Amino acid sequence: MPNTNTDVIGRVQHLLGWSRPMLCLVVLLALGFSTVSFAAVPTITLEQGTLSGVEIGEVTAFLGVRYAMAPVGDLRWRPPQPVGRSSQPVDASKFGNNCPQGTSPWGTPSSTEDCLFLNVYLPPGKATSHRGDQASKLPVMVWLHGGGFSSGQGSAYDPTPLVRENVVVVTINYRLGALGLFAHPALDSEDHLLANYALMDQQLAFNWVKDNIAAFGGDPDNVTIFGESAGGDAVIAHLASPLAAGLFQKVIIHSGGTHYISLEDSETVGLVLAAKVGCDQGTDHQIAACLRNVPASQLVANEATPIAAIVDGQLLPISPAAAFAKGAFNRVPIINGTNRDEGRIVVALFYDLATGPVQASGYQTALEFFGSFLPGTGYATTDIPAIMREYSLDKYPSPDLATAQVITDGTLACPALDVDQALSRYVPVWAYEFSDQNAPVIVVPPASFPYGATHFSELQFLFNMSALTLPGTPSLSQAEQDLSTRMVRYWTAFATFSDPNSVKHVPYWRPFKHVTGRPMQSLETPRPRAEVDFYRDHDCAFWHALAP
Repeated sequence: MPNTNTDVIGRVQHLLGWSRPMLCLVVLLALGFSTVSFAAVPTITLEQGTLSGVEIGEVTAFLGVRYAMAPVGDLRWRPPQPVGRSSQPVDASKFGNNCPQGTSPWGTPSSTEDCLFLNVYLPPGKATSHRGDQASKLPVMVWLHGGGFSSGQGSAYDPTPLVRENVVVVTINYRLGALGLFAHPALDSEDHLLANYALMDQQLAFNWVKDNIAAFGGDPDNVTIFGESAGGDAVIAHLASPLAAGLFQKVIIHSGGTHYISLEDSETVGLVLAAKVGCDQGTDHQIAACLRNVPASQLVANEATPIAAIVDGQLLPISPAAAFAKGAFNRVPIINGTNRDEGRIVVALFYDLATGPVQASGYQTALEFFGSFLPGTGYATTDIPAIMREYSLDKYPSPDLATAQVITDGTLACPALDVDQALSRYVPVWAYEFSDQNAPVIVVPPASFPYGATHFSELQFLFNMSALTLPGTPSLSQAEQDLSTRMVRYWTAFATFSDPNSVKHVPYWRPFKHVTGRPMQSLETPRPRAEVDFYRDHDCAFWHALAP
């Protein structure tokens, strides 16, 4: 018996001259089959609304997702407030505003305080809008950008190389400079958590991840926080913060340190800024109101150093170094490392590319300047005569390189080794030194000396850094691309299994042992290898002798 429906379709097709697929599509649309589409937009439904994301190359991305209310008006210098419940659609196809900051190599200038946004990147097809089964969940990595706590932005770090290895990556913005790490008696007398507003933002973002990441296919119980420079300092602060307990299961520290200042010293800095912007008269209430009315751009222009994590008695009850020594920290597996020539880009930015190379006659002045650059570690002014004898200019090709070596050894390398020693008594630690002497320097022009494996240079081996890369910067060589592949595998294996060795085709990375103070994994070409001379190469015996 003939199929009547088929006959009808055939007659209509003959009359209109349409192909059968086209005719069927029109019929389906007419019947209300709204799921038929040519290019589906990725969506996720959360309590804060339905997010519409975007496909970018090999990843699905949800960009500019608000994780806190705008910290403006009376919310300036208060703990961040969570986003409320809403049924409104949210466009998550473009980045949110950067936090207020000036010009720097690490971020784009901004004066917009409504900036507490994050970006979620995941492999295509993993967005679910529901929790699903535990076995299918992916490890989550939350990135904290660097920039001296005064610049930077999450959007500059494209984590596609990491996401390709089947992880979910979140990058965030957080309050910076005088808006992010700031103390003043008028504000500190208010009844709320104080001073460490940048760290509070980060912890609220961690809570947002815990509450929402399952909808993106991520595992809220397998979160790694990682960060570089100020971001590395922040990771160390969260390790020491009781308020961060349970918010992450692993950490990776890039070029971070136990850099901190006391609340008293931070309030002194705050009083100076308040006087500069005309808010130093009246009652505490009047001064606080005055400060909250100052334009963000004026605060950025007048902010003073040092800017660092603040031992406030609550978020940071004691200094990170003291917490680690006592074993009073959030005990999770750790990767911690530095770059072999950290200080060279610092000297280039503040001397060579600014006013000219460090002169022999100005060596002491340069050391005095950089001695206060990273608070809570490094060296005191009274140490400088001994430092000048140990790092005498006749040992180096130029005063620039002598100064850079002091910064590398005294403020980052040897303090990082101290962190390894302290933490490895309680938790597994894998230590590294990024050592590729030919790594491209992507954010600054050439200096009068070779940069080597300087600060920030390892990040192009983990992220696509094209947003910050200067035109004309050379690409990674084939050997460096191979190193990049191995570093990505180390990082994502650690995030997945708590051990960087849990994948094939990477050289074995031996755990750090506090008894021997070694080894480091030297991340270099042609292959990473164990390094046992870190203590000697960075003259850590000298720096430990200087310590009080």
